[in-house]
Amino acid sequence: MRLAIIVAATGTLCLTLPAAAQSKQNDPALPSPEIFQALERCRTVTDSTARLACYDDAAAKLSAAVSAKQVYVVEETEVKKTKRSLFGLRLPDLSLFGSQTDGPDSSLETTIKSVQQQRNGRWLIEIAEGAFWQTTEPVPFNPNVGDNIDIKAGAIGSFFVKIKGRRAVKAIRVQ
Repeated sequence: MRLAIIVAATGTLCLTLPAAAQSKQNDPALPSPEIFQALERCRTVTDSTARLACYDDAAAKLSAAVSAKQVYVVEETEVKKTKRSLFGLRLPDLSLFGSQTDGPDSSLETTIKSVQQQRNGRWLIEIAEGAFWQTTEPVPFNPNVGDNIDIKAGAIGSFFVKIKGRRAVKAIRVQ
Protein backbone atom coordinates (compact mmCIF):
# COMPACT_ATOMS: atom_id res chain seq x y z
CA MET A 1 0.00 0.00 0.00
CA ARG A 2 1.36 3.42 -0.97
CA LEU A 3 0.73 6.31 1.37
CA ALA A 4 0.61 10.02 0.75
CA ILE A 5 0.65 12.65 3.46
CA ILE A 6 0.09 16.20 2.32
CA VAL A 7 1.25 18.83 4.76
CA ALA A 8 -0.26 22.18 3.85
CA ALA A 9 0.65 25.56 5.25
CA THR A 10 -2.69 25.66 7.08
CA GLY A 11 -2.72 22.12 8.46
CA THR A 12 -2.17 18.43 7.85
CA LEU A 13 -4.19 16.13 5.61
CA CYS A 14 -3.52 12.41 5.51
CA LEU A 15 -4.68 10.12 2.67
CA THR A 16 -4.11 6.44 1.96
CA LEU A 17 -3.59 5.59 -1.71
CA PRO A 18 -3.49 1.87 -2.54
CA ALA A 19 -1.53 0.80 -5.62
CA ALA A 20 -4.77 -0.25 -7.29
CA ALA A 21 -6.35 3.19 -6.88
CA GLN A 22 -9.73 3.28 -5.24
CA SER A 23 -12.43 5.31 -6.94
CA LYS A 24 -13.14 7.44 -3.87
CA GLN A 25 -10.95 8.48 -0.95
CA ASN A 26 -13.24 10.99 0.75
CA ASP A 27 -14.98 8.46 3.02
CA PRO A 28 -14.30 9.57 6.63
CA ALA A 29 -14.66 5.93 7.72
CA LEU A 30 -11.44 4.98 5.92
CA PRO A 31 -8.65 4.18 8.38
CA SER A 32 -5.69 6.53 8.69
CA PRO A 33 -2.32 5.18 7.67
CA GLU A 34 -0.51 3.36 10.47
CA ILE A 35 2.33 5.90 10.50
CA PHE A 36 -0.12 8.71 11.22
CA GLN A 37 -2.03 6.65 13.79
CA ALA A 38 1.23 6.03 15.67
CA LEU A 39 1.87 9.76 15.80
CA GLU A 40 -1.69 10.38 17.05
CA ARG A 41 -1.28 7.72 19.77
CA CYS A 42 1.64 9.68 21.21
CA ARG A 43 -0.78 12.45 22.18
CA THR A 44 -2.45 10.12 24.69
CA VAL A 45 0.77 9.29 26.58
CA THR A 46 0.60 11.11 29.93
CA ASP A 47 4.22 10.79 31.08
CA SER A 48 6.27 13.61 29.50
CA THR A 49 9.42 11.50 29.00
CA ALA A 50 7.48 8.59 27.50
CA ARG A 51 5.48 10.98 25.27
CA LEU A 52 8.71 12.55 23.96
CA ALA A 53 10.16 9.09 23.29
CA CYS A 54 6.94 8.14 21.49
CA TYR A 55 7.08 11.28 19.32
CA ASP A 56 10.79 10.75 18.58
CA ASP A 57 10.07 7.18 17.46
CA ALA A 58 7.05 8.20 15.36
CA ALA A 59 8.98 11.09 13.78
CA ALA A 60 11.88 8.77 12.88
CA LYS A 61 9.46 6.32 11.24
CA LEU A 62 7.76 9.15 9.34
CA SER A 63 11.12 10.48 8.17
CA ALA A 64 12.18 6.99 7.02
CA ALA A 65 8.89 6.58 5.13
CA VAL A 66 9.47 9.92 3.38
CA SER A 67 13.01 8.85 2.44
CA ALA A 68 11.68 5.52 1.11
CA LYS A 69 9.02 7.41 -0.92
CA GLN A 70 6.19 5.68 0.93
CA VAL A 71 5.01 9.03 2.27
CA TYR A 72 5.01 12.33 0.40
CA VAL A 73 4.97 15.76 2.00
CA VAL A 74 3.66 18.47 -0.31
CA GLU A 75 3.04 22.15 0.36
CA GLU A 76 -0.40 23.56 -0.37
CA THR A 77 1.00 25.84 -3.10
CA GLU A 78 2.31 22.79 -4.98
CA VAL A 79 -1.08 21.07 -4.69
CA LYS A 80 -2.77 24.15 -6.17
CA LYS A 81 -0.17 24.38 -8.96
CA THR A 82 -0.66 20.70 -9.81
CA LYS A 83 -4.44 21.08 -9.77
CA ARG A 84 -4.18 23.93 -12.29
CA SER A 85 -1.91 21.92 -14.58
CA LEU A 86 -4.25 18.89 -14.46
CA PHE A 87 -7.44 20.88 -15.09
CA GLY A 88 -9.41 19.36 -17.95
CA LEU A 89 -7.69 15.97 -17.96
CA ARG A 90 -9.83 12.92 -17.36
CA LEU A 91 -8.20 11.23 -14.41
CA PRO A 92 -9.55 8.74 -11.89
CA ASP A 93 -11.19 10.64 -9.03
CA LEU A 94 -8.88 9.97 -6.09
CA SER A 95 -10.19 13.08 -4.31
CA LEU A 96 -6.56 14.01 -3.64
CA PHE A 97 -6.99 17.28 -5.51
CA GLY A 98 -10.78 17.52 -5.20
CA SER A 99 -13.36 17.26 -7.94
CA GLN A 100 -12.92 19.24 -11.17
CA THR A 101 -16.63 19.87 -11.60
CA ASP A 102 -17.70 20.99 -8.14
CA GLY A 103 -17.18 24.28 -6.37
CA PRO A 104 -14.54 26.90 -7.12
CA ASP A 105 -12.29 24.40 -8.92
CA SER A 106 -14.76 23.97 -11.79
CA SER A 107 -13.08 26.74 -13.78
CA LEU A 108 -9.61 28.00 -14.53
CA GLU A 109 -8.75 31.63 -15.26
CA THR A 110 -5.42 32.08 -17.01
CA THR A 111 -3.81 33.61 -20.10
CA ILE A 112 -3.05 32.41 -23.60
CA LYS A 113 0.60 31.47 -24.16
CA SER A 114 0.30 30.57 -27.87
CA VAL A 115 -2.42 30.16 -30.50
CA GLN A 116 -2.60 28.30 -33.78
CA GLN A 117 -5.52 28.58 -36.17
CA GLN A 118 -6.98 25.25 -37.28
CA ARG A 119 -9.57 24.42 -39.94
CA ASN A 120 -13.12 25.76 -39.92
CA GLY A 121 -12.46 28.65 -37.52
CA ARG A 122 -11.22 26.43 -34.72
CA TRP A 123 -8.13 27.16 -32.62
CA LEU A 124 -5.42 25.26 -30.78
CA ILE A 125 -4.66 27.28 -27.66
CA GLU A 126 -1.77 26.81 -25.25
CA ILE A 127 -2.39 28.32 -21.82
CA ALA A 128 0.18 29.66 -19.34
CA GLU A 129 0.17 26.37 -17.39
CA GLY A 130 1.37 24.51 -20.51
CA ALA A 131 -1.87 22.70 -21.36
CA PHE A 132 -3.28 22.70 -24.90
CA TRP A 133 -6.98 23.22 -25.59
CA GLN A 134 -8.70 22.71 -28.96
CA THR A 135 -11.92 24.57 -29.64
CA THR A 136 -14.51 22.19 -31.10
CA GLU A 137 -16.56 24.91 -32.73
CA PRO A 138 -15.62 28.08 -34.62
CA VAL A 139 -14.45 31.10 -32.65
CA PRO A 140 -15.98 34.28 -34.13
CA PHE A 141 -12.79 36.32 -33.55
CA ASN A 142 -9.04 35.75 -33.46
CA PRO A 143 -7.62 34.95 -30.00
CA ASN A 144 -4.19 36.42 -29.29
CA VAL A 145 -1.22 35.63 -27.07
CA GLY A 146 -1.73 37.30 -23.69
CA ASP A 147 -5.54 37.30 -23.88
CA ASN A 148 -7.37 36.28 -20.73
CA ILE A 149 -9.10 32.91 -21.02
CA ASP A 150 -11.62 31.33 -18.66
CA ILE A 151 -12.08 27.56 -18.99
CA LYS A 152 -15.19 26.23 -17.31
CA ALA A 153 -16.30 22.64 -16.77
CA GLY A 154 -19.70 21.90 -18.26
CA ALA A 155 -22.02 18.93 -18.00
CA ILE A 156 -20.91 15.36 -18.70
CA GLY A 157 -17.21 16.12 -19.03
CA SER A 158 -17.54 19.02 -21.47
CA PHE A 159 -15.64 22.30 -21.22
CA PHE A 160 -16.21 25.84 -22.42
CA VAL A 161 -13.60 28.53 -23.07
CA LYS A 162 -14.36 32.21 -22.87
CA ILE A 163 -11.67 34.46 -24.34
CA LYS A 164 -11.55 38.15 -23.36
CA GLY A 165 -15.02 37.81 -21.81
CA ARG A 166 -16.65 37.07 -25.15
CA ARG A 167 -19.10 34.27 -25.95
CA ALA A 168 -18.01 30.87 -24.63
CA VAL A 169 -17.27 28.06 -27.10
CA LYS A 170 -16.84 24.34 -26.50
CA ALA A 171 -13.31 22.99 -26.20
CA ILE A 172 -11.42 19.87 -25.23
CA ARG A 173 -8.06 19.49 -23.59
CA VAL A 174 -5.72 17.75 -26.04
CA GLN A 175 -2.45 17.78 -24.13
